[in-house]
Amino acid sequence: MQLTLTTPALIFSTISLLLLAYTSRFIALANLIRSLHNQASQELSRVDILMPQIENLKIRVKIIKNMQLIGIISLFFCVFSMFLIFLQQVILAEFTFAGSLILLMISLFLSAIEINISVKALNIELSQCVGDQCKLVK
Repeated sequence: MQLTLTTPALIFSTISLLLLAYTSRFIALANLIRSLHNQASQELSRVDILMPQIENLKIRVKIIKNMQLIGIISLFFCVFSMFLIFLQQVILAEFTFAGSLILLMISLFLSAIEINISVKALNIELSQCVGDQCKLVK
């Protein structure tokens, strides 16, 4: 297979969109953490319920941070492989592009883990609901 300048360029936009989605998830989690923290400090009786949720969110934030970092490195490798193609260093460009794809796969794998944790947290929240009414379960 011949690696041309357009091959990494196709992945470039994909990685950029993924980073935008990751950032959006990070901002949503940060807002949720702030909200839960405020609730915990105002409603001391609910701290035992809110703190495990905040701990879960801390784990998710760490995963998203790693997803973003690996995605950024993947984007860097992708751009660097384009630069190497421009310099006609095709073999080195192929290895760099392969590294970019591997990093992208790792980032997507972390995204799947984070989604799984998110779904588990939602299921715990939904398990406390019966019909139209939600109740706090201790």
